[in-house]
Amino acid sequence: MAINREMLQFASVEELLGTDAPDLRIPDFQRAYSWTPRIASQLSTDIEDALNSRPERPYILGTVILLKRRQETHFEVVDGQQRILTLHLLRALLRGQKIPHLQTGGTPLHQVHRELVRRVADLNRTPGLLDKYRNFLDSRASVLKIVTDDEDEAFQFFDSQNFRGKSLRPHDLLKAFHLREMADTSISLQRAVVEQWQEADENALDRLFSTYLTRIYWWSRNLTAHDFTNDDLDIFKGVGKSTRRLPGAEYHRAAKSLLPGLQQWVGTDVDPVTRRNLKRALHQLDAPISAGKSFFDYVAFMLEECARLDRTLFADIKYPGFSSSELKAFREGERFRYCRELYVAASLYYTNKYSDAEISRVQGHILRWAYSLRLVYERLGWKSADNYARGLSTRMENFHHQVNLFSAMRDNLDPREIELENLRVPDTPQTSNSYDARLLDLLKETY
Repeated sequence: MAINREMLQFASVEELLGTDAPDLRIPDFQRAYSWTPRIASQLSTDIEDALNSRPERPYILGTVILLKRRQETHFEVVDGQQRILTLHLLRALLRGQKIPHLQTGGTPLHQVHRELVRRVADLNRTPGLLDKYRNFLDSRASVLKIVTDDEDEAFQFFDSQNFRGKSLRPHDLLKAFHLREMADTSISLQRAVVEQWQEADENALDRLFSTYLTRIYWWSRNLTAHDFTNDDLDIFKGVGKSTRRLPGAEYHRAAKSLLPGLQQWVGTDVDPVTRRNLKRALHQLDAPISAGKSFFDYVAFMLEECARLDRTLFADIKYPGFSSSELKAFREGERFRYCRELYVAASLYYTNKYSDAEISRVQGHILRWAYSLRLVYERLGWKSADNYARGLSTRMENFHHQVNLFSAMRDNLDPREIELENLRVPDTPQTSNSYDARLLDLLKETY
């Protein structure tokens, strides 16, 4: 890393955030403020404990990593933004400043503001304590300030563990990477994609990448799947500015540039199904992603697809005699978790490649493929589900289930080449669980 040795130093909170402090900015690729009142309160308590036990000694708050580009006068906060924002808020309250726009609201920053207001009020109940606390925070509390001028190397710090916080998730790193690919675009466009990203639920993003997109990638290649980690980032970096100009990459660049024009040519008056198929053509799961803004469009579309499938796949099961509570158990029950994930993942891949019309023809077969697995295991774990997805389940060989549906979809442009009609279900469930018995009744109706 190109660390500035002259700027590698301990800096007091006053030197970091006071009137003569450097101009610090939070880049758009950083995630939103997420500290809880408990974390902020503990930070305040730790500072007070240090004041009471060792007032003459420095108190180290951790490390702050800053990016200083050669052509800029300001510093971008690479690591430590949660702590910096909390300290900035605490310093303002210790000086009696009012922050009206934070007094009402439900965001993490609003909640932390209310907690710190209470903490400062507690300090004020002991004569002289607030002034001692404020002076100790400014002069004795400090951070190790690391400054680099290398943007690529600074990016590697994003995976470090934040002080009293959570490490950045892999999809946070992808957001940062694709924003960097948008460096030549307008600030307003960059802010727009960041706002679009932040509107998505964190758990939904985790589920999209770990439960669906990464598994589809590995299973379609006949490989075992695993949770989405930092080692998998290259899967979703796609074709960008730094990609070598080789024939394969040029093919995908051309396709990605032509398809948006086709969508504009068709217009906005097309029916929702046609519009969705045009988006699927642009965001094919078998094709590399186009780096930059297209990645954010891809994620937004896949989130929509997963949410839509989650509703329709189960809502469309209209078999007489099955109660809504039974169907809800098949959809949400922990007992059927892996089957449900297989069902949604396979359906996402199928519709992405073959359309809604085609899955309507085989939806019952895919349901039978995904849920039959539950009937042959007393305890169904991840390893068994992973093997089954790859067509390696010995327990299912008598029912013609030794097929990797994901690999078959990857290898065939025509869904009629994928044989699903011959899949059978066991005669009886492995357990005496009443829901397993009802599941068997349901799957028999898919023939």
